[in-house]
Amino acid sequence: MVNNNFRPNSWNEFLGQSQIISNLKIYVESARQQNKTLDHLLIHGSSGMGKTSLAFLISKVMKSKLHILNGPSIQKPSDLIAVLSALKPSDILFIDEVHAISKEILEILYPVLEDNKMNLVIGKDYNSKIINVSLPEFTIICATTEIYKLSYPLLNRFPIHFQIMDYSLSEMSQIIKNASNRIDLQLSTSSCEFIASYCRNTPRIAINLVNRIKDYIITKHVNCTNIVSLKTIFKQMGIYSQGLTNNDVEYLKILKEHKTLGIESLAQILDAPIATIIQNIEPVLIREQFVLRTLRGRMITDKGLKYLSEIFNKEAAN
Repeated sequence: MVNNNFRPNSWNEFLGQSQIISNLKIYVESARQQNKTLDHLLIHGSSGMGKTSLAFLISKVMKSKLHILNGPSIQKPSDLIAVLSALKPSDILFIDEVHAISKEILEILYPVLEDNKMNLVIGKDYNSKIINVSLPEFTIICATTEIYKLSYPLLNRFPIHFQIMDYSLSEMSQIIKNASNRIDLQLSTSSCEFIASYCRNTPRIAINLVNRIKDYIITKHVNCTNIVSLKTIFKQMGIYSQGLTNNDVEYLKILKEHKTLGIESLAQILDAPIATIIQNIEPVLIREQFVLRTLRGRMITDKGLKYLSEIFNKEAAN
């Protein structure tokens, strides 16, 4: 979720991912009854799907202190060692985007995950020696959006591994309803369902949209939040049905014009990095079956062409 105000504080407040929550309840209760820490966890899934919220929730129900690190910010071994050295019994260390940490830092993490020890090299060259530093019992939770970048030795050191699955429309509608209630925004069931169709099945996007809708209501003095009003707000924000943005629609228009394009050509025409296209633009277009990846390049589908036709016909009608 976007910030702590929207993060769940109990199992019942976490909507969706029922299989994960069901299993977590068992693992947490087992750890409690055995008076031990929860085993290390790895959570993977798309950005904004609730991985960090799960870590916060686990810390809440375990009544443990949560320490947070971001993979890209761990630049040198001392960045990780300093945090590990400060941990207390039963603490939880959450490492987000763990795929971004270097091999050098992984060498420190491996024995921590497997033996609860740090193997530190003291001194240089012939005068160096390795010392083993025992750590208190604690839990590491790692999250990643790019599971394929993790090595097998790292993957198999996590006794618990969860994959965040897509949310249903009804789950997204309930997330939107709960978020709107927290900021005193009154939305009907039909309005929540309509907003859900614009948020790419992603809780973070859903909560962002709820906050932006409230901004428009406050500043534009909109007295109602019916679907007509929401359509006007989304149009002004540059958001199309299925949650597509101007960049997504431009991508589809370029494919319509050129029929088939390689990723390098697309990047040049869009003036966007290849990584941005692959990670931010293409996932929703491929999921909605608007685009196909082929050996010849990216192709727009009949469904993608129909989508373009529908949104531009609506704009012409307005």
